[in-house]
Amino acid sequence: MKLRKALINYRGKRSQKTMAELFGVSQQTWSAWEVGRATPPAKTMQKIAKMSKKSVRTLFPDIFN
Repeated sequence: MKLRKALINYRGKRSQKTMAELFGVSQQTWSAWEVGRATPPAKTMQKIAKMSKKSVRTLFPDIFN
């Protein structure tokens, strides 16, 4: 597992719980996304990318390499 640093940076000082609520998932799910244990559905990845103004490839580099 590799940390998804761009996703963590997008969260900033907000809690994982806050981010999870924003995207309609549990805190544990958001945490799993950050550490690469799980990957959000494509639609959710696109939403995160749009809101963060970063590409999906930047946020989830392990998926595309």
